[in-house]
Amino acid sequence: MSTSLLHHAYRLKGVTYNCTKYSDGKIIFQAELKRNEYRCPECHSKDVIFKGRKRRSFLLVPCGKKAVLLDLLLHRLLCQRCGKVRWPYLAFAPGKQRYTNSFALFVINLLQHMTIKSVSSLLGVSWDLVKQIHEKKLKSLYAYIDLRQVRYIAIDEFSIKKGHVYMSIIIDMETGRILHAVEGRRKEDIAPFFKKLAKKADKLQAIAMDMSHSYTAAALEYLPHVDIVFDRFHVSAQVNHALDTLYRRQLHHLAKSGQKTSGGGRFVLFRNYTELDPHRKARLDALLEVNRPLFIMHSMKEQLRLFWQLPTLNSARRFLTLWSKDARESGIKELKKMSKMIAARQTQLLNYFKYRLTCGKIEGLINKIKTLKRQTYGFRDMLYFKLRLYHIHVQRYSLSG
Repeated sequence: MSTSLLHHAYRLKGVTYNCTKYSDGKIIFQAELKRNEYRCPECHSKDVIFKGRKRRSFLLVPCGKKAVLLDLLLHRLLCQRCGKVRWPYLAFAPGKQRYTNSFALFVINLLQHMTIKSVSSLLGVSWDLVKQIHEKKLKSLYAYIDLRQVRYIAIDEFSIKKGHVYMSIIIDMETGRILHAVEGRRKEDIAPFFKKLAKKADKLQAIAMDMSHSYTAAALEYLPHVDIVFDRFHVSAQVNHALDTLYRRQLHHLAKSGQKTSGGGRFVLFRNYTELDPHRKARLDALLEVNRPLFIMHSMKEQLRLFWQLPTLNSARRFLTLWSKDARESGIKELKKMSKMIAARQTQLLNYFKYRLTCGKIEGLINKIKTLKRQTYGFRDMLYFKLRLYHIHVQRYSLSG
């Protein structure tokens, strides 16, 4: 064993090796700091004298399954230039941490493929220590997020606690990375980041979102030059909700008149007609044949699905005009309401044909976040949770089990 091994294998510069001990299944290297490495941490003067000493223990990268420790002798310094009494600065383990930089790097590399619990079990250290190392690294990575090249973003929310407690996330649609995460989904919650986008995201062109009033109001106020694109799947969800309302109303009307109704037809209404198997198509056709309002509403729903398949912006604009006219003239309350909604949001719907953006990428990311939450049984540290979200687009290990 030699000083060069400590230098090359464990990146310990300025350390003189003394001896090796073996205790409780651990390998302990005893060493001391070289005399020429002592300098005042305040003024960097080498004109110092020793005023006391102590031994510090540091975690090193393990050797196989055995833990490896550095038992280092240090002298406290009295600076002859500035008069300060200080312990020396250690380049390989700055601050009061009880592990070396090489050990922290080893932990970070393992975390690219393993969970915190797995890493802590493998290295024989606490979960909190691994989390501390990871959090420190993530803070350095995401202390600053460059917004200058961002062109398209999407915003959505997910539940973080029971009781309608939500977090909003904003992602870069081209890279898939989370740009910002904030508790809440109100306009006031996302306004600070939207103001930041207005100042720094010079190339921002469009933002995809659901039809949330708070998100829309924030975008219109703070990003008036950015086009809003309403997500096609949320529009379809609104149509399905209107269809469900009509279905329930029709059932209630039939029940009041004493007519018998067959159950089980509700869910076939919401499925795409072309995706139904022959048996379910027959059930749906039988239902629509005896109920004209449902037939009209279902036909209008199927027609609206074709909107996002149109080739040009002009053809889409003509389609919406005709669809809204037919909905208004149908005499069906739910369709009239949908017609007003479509008319009020026509610009945002037509913006789809300028950018072809949907919230599919952010919905997939939210599913990944939910898996992460289940795997870790929730997060007590909200700051660390946000840092994990910023890093989730490059996480390599499987989020299952």
